[in-house]
Amino acid sequence: MKHRVFAWILVLILALTPVLAIAEGDEPEPTASTEPSSSPSTEPSAPPSEEPTASPTAEPTSSPTAEPTASPTTAPTASPTTQPTAAPSTPEPTEESSDPLKIDTYWKYPGMDKSYAGGYMPVQANGSVQFIMPLLGKTQGNTIRVVPEFPSDGPFAPSNLQFDVYEKTYDVTQGKDDKTGKMDAYLIQFNAPLKSTYYNGTYTVTLHVTYKTPAGEPAEQTFNMQVQVTGGKTPSSGGGGGGQAAIKKPIILIDACTISPTVVSGGDTVSFQLSLKNVGNREAKNIRISIAPESDALTLKSDLNAQFLDKLLVNATFDADFVLSVAPGAQEGDIVVQTIITYEDAYGGAYTEEGKYRIRITQPKVEIVSCVYNEVVSGGDDFTATLTIQNTGTRDAKNVVVRYTSEDEAIRKKGIQDSVTIGELRKGESTTVTFDLHALPSASEGRHAMDFLCTYADTVSTGTYSDSTHYELTIYQKASIGYDEIKLPESITSGETFVLPICVFNTGFSPLYNVRGVLSVDGLICSSAYLGNIKPQDSVVKDLSIFVTTLSGGSKYGDTWGSFQLYYEDENGEQQSIYQELKCSILEPQKQTDEEKLKQEQEQKEQQTLSQWWISLLVAIAVIIILIAVILIARFARMMRMK
Repeated sequence: MKHRVFAWILVLILALTPVLAIAEGDEPEPTASTEPSSSPSTEPSAPPSEEPTASPTAEPTSSPTAEPTASPTTAPTASPTTQPTAAPSTPEPTEESSDPLKIDTYWKYPGMDKSYAGGYMPVQANGSVQFIMPLLGKTQGNTIRVVPEFPSDGPFAPSNLQFDVYEKTYDVTQGKDDKTGKMDAYLIQFNAPLKSTYYNGTYTVTLHVTYKTPAGEPAEQTFNMQVQVTGGKTPSSGGGGGGQAAIKKPIILIDACTISPTVVSGGDTVSFQLSLKNVGNREAKNIRISIAPESDALTLKSDLNAQFLDKLLVNATFDADFVLSVAPGAQEGDIVVQTIITYEDAYGGAYTEEGKYRIRITQPKVEIVSCVYNEVVSGGDDFTATLTIQNTGTRDAKNVVVRYTSEDEAIRKKGIQDSVTIGELRKGESTTVTFDLHALPSASEGRHAMDFLCTYADTVSTGTYSDSTHYELTIYQKASIGYDEIKLPESITSGETFVLPICVFNTGFSPLYNVRGVLSVDGLICSSAYLGNIKPQDSVVKDLSIFVTTLSGGSKYGDTWGSFQLYYEDENGEQQSIYQELKCSILEPQKQTDEEKLKQEQEQKEQQTLSQWWISLLVAIAVIIILIAVILIARFARMMRMK
């Protein structure tokens, strides 16, 4: 009650103070109210009329009209007019369309007794001559048109022969041992019947081949085939015509190819000799003899890969000599050497003769033929790789060393030595070496590489060689989990609620899945904490809200025991768990005495009185503000009437 009286006295004092001041004539100066009204009408109006109007009219009118018009009129028109017109002149279509067909001189096809490199000639039998020519290359539609042209005074009966040949796959052979293979080729085959009367001799049949390139361009090539015809008249007894007199061109054939030695090893030199003969009836001019090994293991010792001859008379011979070097590290096997002879006749006609020959390279060939190891290991594990090393070559090897050369940091060689020395390994022999390896504990899961290198030398020549082998294995990481130890309060009062933080961290290098914590303690109620999936080297925190009840046994209060279990799954889906025992004491809630209840009621009443006092004070302040506003409005109205 005292508080209310004091509040009303304070309100009356505050309310009467401005009323007394107004009654005594203390009015505000009228000039103070006019200056603020004049300032907003002049100064603020100037900036809006200058800056806003200048900025929009200057920048937008200049920048938009310059840049947008320049960009569309230059860049777009230049791009369409240059690129589309330049694209058709790119070199790719031109090179593809100019790639000519070639005679396959290496393989022997069905119906042929020899390959072209081995000296194939058309076969005369049963009054006709069988011609076979295999061509290699690409055409549009995989087809070519063939028109044979026979010499007008030759032994062949007149015919208008022309036919199409399609690309097919043929079983082919090569060499004395008839090495087999398959080739896609245009196999030209036809029979030319002989006249009833003809002259013996060597004749040339020209094949005109027309086709379209893969780019669709028309192309035409001519191929010449020589045939030795027998069983007819000789030129001396026949009274002219036929025979060699019918051939009006030079014909250079490879009589022989001498290779010495035919079997070589790394570091050796090879003598390569071509014996040429002009079997035509015209001299050959501007002769060029060139050879081209089809592997870098063979190189010419001379700077030039060709020899030149001004002319070769009829029935004359010429030997072209070349010297080849075998690379010290040349691998064992056959290397093909291609020979190309180009020449002209007296009228500028051009001719080509091609051939292919093989040089056998032998050497020790030490290989890593097998490797035995655990294909799946765990991070941190040690394991052994056992390699079988075998000399599958034709000569003995020396200085054989096997090294572990993998750059994969997940797998390390144990110890400081990364190589094993074998020494000498005879041809056909094999041995085993072992490497002790270690998968790093921090290795990422997945496939990892193991690389081994075997180096060795030839016991005969200066050749040095190497063989590398690549293997892979899988590394997986075991699941590893940790957590902050759960600690319950020593004593808890029944009816209370408290929060228990759960902190779980992944200490391994593989993910953890479906991580959840379960608290099982009699007298404590809470839901399980689901922490989800945890990445390697990551952690998750979850709060458990726990409500304390009473014990389930005969006694409601006292000591209680239970556990906290942490469940999770590894990458294989196997569930694992961690178990921790817990203990705490549940206390009975304390009862309130009469004195404590009385004291609590008095405190509530005082709190309520204090709240009412503040409400009264706020009401008084509001009344004062209203009175002041009414007085000011009245004074202002009186001043307006006086003016």
